[in-house]
Amino acid sequence: MLFLLKEKKNKLNFSLESKNFQRFKIIFAKVKYVAKNVIYIKKWPKNPNKVFDKLKIFHKAKKGENFEFNFANYTVKIINEPDPLLQKAKSLRYRIFFGKTNKKFYDSDEFDADCDHLVVIDNKISNDHVVGTYRLLHKPKSINYRLFYSESEFNISSLFNLRNISMLEAGRSCVHEDYRDGRIIKLLWRGLASYIVQKKIDLIFGCASFPSSNHSLFKNQLSYLHHYHMPPKKYLTKPLDHMKADYEVLEKNEFDGEDQFRALPPLIKAYIRTGAWIGPGAIVDKKFNTTDVFIILKAENIIQKYSNLSFRGAK
Repeated sequence: MLFLLKEKKNKLNFSLESKNFQRFKIIFAKVKYVAKNVIYIKKWPKNPNKVFDKLKIFHKAKKGENFEFNFANYTVKIINEPDPLLQKAKSLRYRIFFGKTNKKFYDSDEFDADCDHLVVIDNKISNDHVVGTYRLLHKPKSINYRLFYSESEFNISSLFNLRNISMLEAGRSCVHEDYRDGRIIKLLWRGLASYIVQKKIDLIFGCASFPSSNHSLFKNQLSYLHHYHMPPKKYLTKPLDHMKADYEVLEKNEFDGEDQFRALPPLIKAYIRTGAWIGPGAIVDKKFNTTDVFIILKAENIIQKYSNLSFRGAK
């Protein structure tokens, strides 16, 4: 692993006794272990962007090359078209999203070819047994706009007004029904943390679902999200009019907040525990039979929570 100190004003020397050098020694001391091209940091600083400005982290992989690491009998890796593993991931997505087991059917759309796909493989079963996946679509700082899947459900124009940030849409998240003890989602988010470091992501967003298009079933939970997890003004989004779920937001005294948090789908609860905001409103997705909300999360939150790979207390 190679660390290069970025020159400031082209000439910046660190003496052994300087405050800057001591600060970097502290950062280096937090490095717990390295697996292949992935750097694991026990506790990430509160503002990792400042670290990125002063410290270049070079992975063994070349620019644009995908990473891979192992934990116990699992492999976590990034794949792309035309890797045959992607068909396994799409087959898993189809079964989880549509509740059908036809091996000839896949969940696929026009965005898949442009995305990186994070997968977890259980090598104990086989070297192509995909048990979890995430679809990742990256907008680097160097471009002002790219089309995201989320725009088919929400108006996210406010996010493009944020200057000089790298954004990541994380979607199509699913875990095999036999592996839902918290272990695979932890591995997926550990892989996500590695991807964030590699790509220098600032902001993560995407859609998360309630398990029915009958949004009236979730009026209490949606009201809870509205009152307790609304994003700051500059991150505000809104549902597209033709898909918008029409419901009246309840007052705080009309529901128990703790009860409604517990009633949320597991993935939405996991996002909230990581400090995510939930955009106002929801949409009805009849194709997937879901009610969707919009998740917004600062990338540093994922790094802080999932940089240390551990399965203790998995729930």
